[in-house]
Amino acid sequence: MFGDSDVRECGRRAAATTTTTRRPAGKSNDSNTFYELATPDGIHIRYYKIVAAEPGKVIIENALPGIQLSYTIHGTKCYRIRNGMQELICLKKQEYNYLFLAPEPIHLTWQAGEQIEMFELTINPDLMLYYLSEDHPLYGRLQQSLQQKKSMVMNDTSQLIKAKSNSILYDILYCPLEGRYKQLYIKSKVGELLALELGAYEKQMSITGSHTTRPLRLKQRDIEKMHLVKDIILSDFTKTYSLLDLAQQVGTNDSYLKRHFKEVFGTTVYGFIQDAKMENARKLLLEGHNVSGTAFMMGYKHAVHFTRAFKKYFSISPNQIAK
Repeated sequence: MFGDSDVRECGRRAAATTTTTRRPAGKSNDSNTFYELATPDGIHIRYYKIVAAEPGKVIIENALPGIQLSYTIHGTKCYRIRNGMQELICLKKQEYNYLFLAPEPIHLTWQAGEQIEMFELTINPDLMLYYLSEDHPLYGRLQQSLQQKKSMVMNDTSQLIKAKSNSILYDILYCPLEGRYKQLYIKSKVGELLALELGAYEKQMSITGSHTTRPLRLKQRDIEKMHLVKDIILSDFTKTYSLLDLAQQVGTNDSYLKRHFKEVFGTTVYGFIQDAKMENARKLLLEGHNVSGTAFMMGYKHAVHFTRAFKKYFSISPNQIAK
């Protein structure tokens, strides 16, 4: 199995056709699996499934820069840079994040006594920029990372893996096709996954206030009113707001509120409230709050109603997060 001795992998290189590698991830346990796939247009996928009897490490000799969507299905994995001296990020069970990986050795590590299962989807930066519009919040961060040539985490908060994303990843892993048809299949699935994840990233940035999702044609005072509405919502999740209440608090009417809020933040008022509640609930649970206390802080009178809403939103029970 992977152990204290390093396992080195070559970096991403261009290929004339889609190439696939399947091999055991360890020497003494056939249940350990490593899968690797690369396409000529700059998509690189790795899958690891490891039963870790002892601490392990893979050193990836990253020859080219790339933007990576890193998913942890089971266990906890950590990325280290600067020859293993600096921690970049640790991802726990059912978490994912965007990483910009500069051309340098990347140390991927895990602890003993865990089942480790993970996917890494690495995309050529030029291809990712092609997928992104210039007003998408990831576009500027990626441009900055390319200029600085520095490995970095692209989202300040790791997100929970969505059920649909999980399904797409396994569709890629078990693709039944070969040759050019496999390449078409992989590209379509990666496009489907990116559409899902980039939309979620944009929505999250609108909640945290890191980005405004649309080019705006509103007057500055109307934009300020919409940001004030957002601040009112985020200030107290225990309160229930109607459109009329919010509109009156900022000096507008409910019709203008509905239209202007969606133009500024790319979602409806009630959609924003639900997204904000669920994201904050997830954060509280990860910080150690129990389910009933979190439900109360999010304005739910009954924990069962909160549990139902949380599971519908994340496809995972809040009790699984709170453990």
